[in-house]
Parts: sequence; C-alpha cells; structure tokens
Amino acid sequence: MQRHHPTTRNSEQPRRGAALVETAVCLPVLLLLTFGAIEASNAIVLKQTLTEISYETARFVTAQGSTKADALQRADEIIAARGLQNVTVDISPDVTVTTPPGTPITVTVSAAATSNSIGPQWYFKDATMAAQAVMVRL
Repeated sequence: MQRHHPTTRNSEQPRRGAALVETAVCLPVLLLLTFGAIEASNAIVLKQTLTEISYETARFVTAQGSTKADALQRADEIIAARGLQNVTVDISPDVTVTTPPGTPITVTVSAAATSNSIGPQWYFKDATMAAQAVMVRL
C-alpha cells in the first residue's frame, strides 16, 4: 500500500492567504488600541500639568503682597515651560495688595485636549481638561 504525501507547496498556499487576511483584520484594531493608549496617557499628563499649574498659581497668588497680575505672569511661565497651547487661567476673586488675609482664592486652569494632543484629533474631540485649586490668602 502506498501513502500519498501532499507536497509542501500546496499546503502552504491556503495558509499564506489566511495570515494575510488575519493581519488585515487585526492590524487596524491594534493600531487604534496603541494610539488610543498613547492619547490616553497624554491626556493624563495634561490633566496633571493643569493641576500643577493651578496649584503653583494659587500658591503664588495667596502669598502676602502678591497680585493677580503677578500670579498670571507666573502661570504663563509654567505654561510656556510645558509647551501647552490654548490654556485659560482664571483667578477668582480678583486679588490685589489690599485683599484681606483669610480670603479663599480659587484658581481654575483649563485647556483644550485637541490643542495639546500629539496624535489624531478624534480620540478627545472637543474635550476640555480643567483643574482647580483653592487656597486661603495669607
């Protein structure tokens, strides 16, 4: 009795096509997941940076003799150092040299996520990140 041995050439052809189809199906999903993870990490860093800016600005504006203009200048220095774009800093209430001690000062910092994104703009479309810090005037 003779055995029939299939040739290697015939058995590899269907498998090669299946691998191509599997790659064509899986690659877009893997790329979306990869770039989505990168953008999510970037959003976390942006949120942390906004929190840092709000804290540093609040700490600066609540010091004795400090004004709103001084604090906004300090916030702009940090924003420039971090390379952020379209950042809004709001200090409430207005702080002057005569603002009494014990007054709670609220600093709100916000930025558009798409302006500070490094990848495709569709992950956080029209999202605005914000952070807030409240400190008492010294």
